[in-house]
Amino acid sequence: MLLDDKKLLLACIGGTVLTYNVSEHSQLPVSPQSQAFRILKSFLDSQRVEWIPIGTVKHLWMYPIKSCKRKEVFSLHCGPMGVSFGEHADREFLVINGTSGKFLTARTHPKMILIESEIADGVLTVSTPDGRSVRVVLADVIATKDVKRGILHAKLEADGLDCGDEVSQLITSFLEEPDTRVIYYRPNLFNGRPCKTEQEWWNNPVPKRNDTVMYVDLAPYMITTEGSLKSLNDQLERPCTSLNFRGNIVVDQCDAWDEDKWAEIRIGDVHLQCFKPCTRCVLTTVDPETGVKDPDMQPLKKLREFRLAPEGKLRAAHGQSPIFGVNAGLLKPGYIHIGQTVYAKYKPSVF
Repeated sequence: MLLDDKKLLLACIGGTVLTYNVSEHSQLPVSPQSQAFRILKSFLDSQRVEWIPIGTVKHLWMYPIKSCKRKEVFSLHCGPMGVSFGEHADREFLVINGTSGKFLTARTHPKMILIESEIADGVLTVSTPDGRSVRVVLADVIATKDVKRGILHAKLEADGLDCGDEVSQLITSFLEEPDTRVIYYRPNLFNGRPCKTEQEWWNNPVPKRNDTVMYVDLAPYMITTEGSLKSLNDQLERPCTSLNFRGNIVVDQCDAWDEDKWAEIRIGDVHLQCFKPCTRCVLTTVDPETGVKDPDMQPLKKLREFRLAPEGKLRAAHGQSPIFGVNAGLLKPGYIHIGQTVYAKYKPSVF
């Protein structure tokens, strides 16, 4: 019966195609059959979901303390607020000025990028390259309930629990910056930083989202590709690495700038929705291994030569911040690991 249905469908399509072609190439009026063909073609096109394998996962990174050293792992859990691994969550801790609440960033304090963190059995250990370290019992931080407010980009605010004097003194001494504090994100505290999408971010329709984030700059996820990195490095005297761009997921074996065209990606069970090209800042010029800024402002200077948003509403929205990578939010949670195939569904057009 199924075979007969298929034969009937093919016969109908064949007839409508023949009628459609005759009417298209003659002066005859458009027939009901050709109209039926157009309707059928439109319906089939609308039902086609093309997931294209575009590469594999090369690196997975997270940054427990914002602007501090990465943690590289084999696998990550992808949830609504971003990536996590064991007791670690991405950008769950923030360094602030204890008086003003303004957050400290490696943009202005590049040595921050060398501060390491590790969480095991509920204890946060923070270490500096000079061999010093401090242990913070997170249950004590929660019990103390010393709430402090952090002020991040665009003067948007979010609260956190103060992690105590010892870690504060360590970071204050290492950065030679007085009155630093470390705060710990908790979901029950005030958070005035929703990631709400805006139509100006793309020329294509931007999916409507309103994500809750911790202390990330904007989005729960940031993804880059090795293909785009190679294209950039081909134009630089001193190559950089994907570490300069501090993403969560790095995709290998795909075309340069392919991420500009992604609408959604899938990795295993995880389904992510792309909603904004990732604009870059001076932090890309900080060497991730030494904590020293590049004297020539590379790779940011080179990116500005060829990766600014196109003129129009996108240039108005993104200004002189060049694009490298893509921001995304979660559609379906799960675990991902290095080596998995990455599938993409594409937007109608670039940007």
